[in-house]
Amino acid sequence: MRSLSYLAFAAGYRRISFVLIEHGQLATWHTSCVAAKSTDAAEEFTREFIEVFSPDVIVMEKLETARRKGAKAKALLAVIHDQAEKANAHFVPLKRENQFRTREAEASHLAILFPDLADKVPHREHCDNEPHHMVLFEALALAHQALRGGPMLLAQQM
Repeated sequence: MRSLSYLAFAAGYRRISFVLIEHGQLATWHTSCVAAKSTDAAEEFTREFIEVFSPDVIVMEKLETARRKGAKAKALLAVIHDQAEKANAHFVPLKRENQFRTREAEASHLAILFPDLADKVPHREHCDNEPHHMVLFEALALAHQALRGGPMLLAQQM
């Protein structure tokens, strides 16, 4: 049986990231500030990478459960949502699971599972702005959540 490829998108404050997981391994990732400058740029970014990678499954956070996102990030997520629905792939919007006390702890855990991103784990002091790569780990968390759910998660989403 062929394993599925998962392309997960996340949007945050002035950033959009994606990760691609193939055969259970992290294949590639990217974070863009340029793509987050406008909804048109986000649309082009999303469409381009969906076409390039032709994933089996596209994953993102459900718009309804993205309560901690600002208005601009929600607008970017809406554009990603529209492009994912149009794609020739199974679209899986997920409620983001919070199994860790902090997002930094989650990033550290994911870096153990996906060591290629170990050098990108953000370290933040109390009053610092959100680290640049935090949205990358958000996309990775969504992809990992979908990967763990496997075929049962896909069947539930149908």
